[in-house]
Parts: sequence; structure tokens; C-alpha cells
Amino acid sequence: MNLDDIYNWILTHPQNYPGKQQESQPRTVQSYKPLEPKAQFHIIIKATAEYIKEKMLNGNGVNMKELGAFTMEVISDYVKPLQHSGFNMTQDLAIQRADRKHIHQIRPCFVPDNAFKYLLARYPGKEEITKPLSQHSIYQKGFGMNFCNAGPIAASSYLGKDVVQSVHTSLIKAIHDLTRLGHDLHIDFGFIKISVQNRDLKYKYDQSFIHRLNQTDYELKMRKSDLGTSQHWTTTYQEKWSKSTLNNLLTRPNPNQVQENYEKSMALKIMSLDLNTAEQTNYSKKQKVQLPTLNK
Repeated sequence: MNLDDIYNWILTHPQNYPGKQQESQPRTVQSYKPLEPKAQFHIIIKATAEYIKEKMLNGNGVNMKELGAFTMEVISDYVKPLQHSGFNMTQDLAIQRADRKHIHQIRPCFVPDNAFKYLLARYPGKEEITKPLSQHSIYQKGFGMNFCNAGPIAASSYLGKDVVQSVHTSLIKAIHDLTRLGHDLHIDFGFIKISVQNRDLKYKYDQSFIHRLNQTDYELKMRKSDLGTSQHWTTTYQEKWSKSTLNNLLTRPNPNQVQENYEKSMALKIMSLDLNTAEQTNYSKKQKVQLPTLNK
């Protein structure tokens, strides 16, 4: 079963997966018309995949509750001692980083949640990633972990935040139920493909995504912020949102064109109510109506 089959499973079992995802919901922008329930699943999951992809390319991991964590493992080769490495104090720091860039390699991975592990017979090893000693939280599955925020996903798909949360909850619950029932699942998020066959979990990241991940400066992305303190707090969310790929996921229609189409549709509705331009019929003349007799 692929994602499309899982959507059909959720929509055909409303008693098991209640929520706003079962009905067509209004859009946050009036220029967009309401979508069918299945189309809402498609656009929200596409936006979720873009959100996770963008976070990982920025050096952060994303943890989806009860599903798993999309994170990365930094693999470092042995570093030569200083006296044998030819270290040059006069050389620029950026050049030194470029020289030792081959030492660090980023391997993306997927760590299933404990609730999901309980339903699986086999999954990648328990030590899929090496947890940093500075992280003491049980929710930390890698470097710079974030929970999946429904806000940016709702803003990019022009749907309510509660609708996005309802879609995520029902999808994860359906994955658990189908895994428990023994169905084979093929979940394709674009940059990663997760498969469950005979309750055996396997995943594979796209090679182009891995290449882009390793092309980024690992030491630059792993830091909390590369802006100065004053610049970091003065940068608005609008400026950050303008640089996000989620902002361009859907293009807004031309408001003038939308208004013109709306006026045309209203004109057609009015014309359909005009009896003078309506087609003349002889229905009442040809058909005789038998009225009941009155008893005096």
C-alpha cells in the first residue's frame, strides 16, 4: 500500500479516524477553493516532506511524534596529529576547513519512534546514531532536533493548523494499524522512501538529497545561529519566511483574475434566473391535469 492507498483507507474508515480530515475544509485564502478530502492529504503531506527536507538541509532533524525522527549521523575519519598534518597558522580558516572537509561526512537516517518500534519485528539497529553527551532529553534523536511544526505547513498549503494536525495524527495512526494488520507499506516522501514488508522496516534516502546534504558546510549548519546577537533578534519572521522553500510551494492566483471570474459566474447565475431569456416550453399546454371533484 502506497500513500494514496493509505489515504483511501483513512477516508473509508471514518469511525476509526475521526477528525477534520474527513471533510472538505475552507482555505485560509479566499482565492483558493476548498479541496476534496483526499486532495487535502496530498497537499499537506507534500508540504510536510518539503518542511522536513528544508530542516535537514539546514542542519536540523525533525521528530514526528509516534512515527520517528528524520535526522543525520556525522561520520568523522581519524584526524592526523598536528605535527603530521602540515597545519599552517598563516592560512585562512575557510581554506583549512575546505582541506579537511573530506574528514566529515553526513549520513541521513530515520529512527522509528518507540510506539512504532513496538509494532515492528525488525528495524535498523538500536545504535543507528551516536547520541551526543550534551543532550540529556529522551526526545533528542540527533543534532538540533525539532518537533514537526504544523504552522509553516499550514501556511504553505493555505489550510488551518488544526487540519494539518488532524491529517498527521490520522496518517500516523493508520500506519500503526496497517502495520499491526500485516500490510506492506511503501511510503514515499520524495527525498526518502520508507517501506514496511512483513513488519520489517527499511528506508532509503534519495542520492541527490544525500549529495546536497554533504555539499553544505557541516560546521556552519550545526551551529545554532551564524548571525550576530543584535541581527538575530531583529530579523523578522517575514524575512525568514521569504527565504523558505515552503513559501513558493503554491503560487497565489492573481486577485484581479479571481474577481473577474467571480463576477462572470455570478452573471451566469443571474441570467439563469431571468425568465425572459429562458427557453419557452409548452409543457403546461400539452399536459392535462385531472383535478379531483368536489363533493357538494
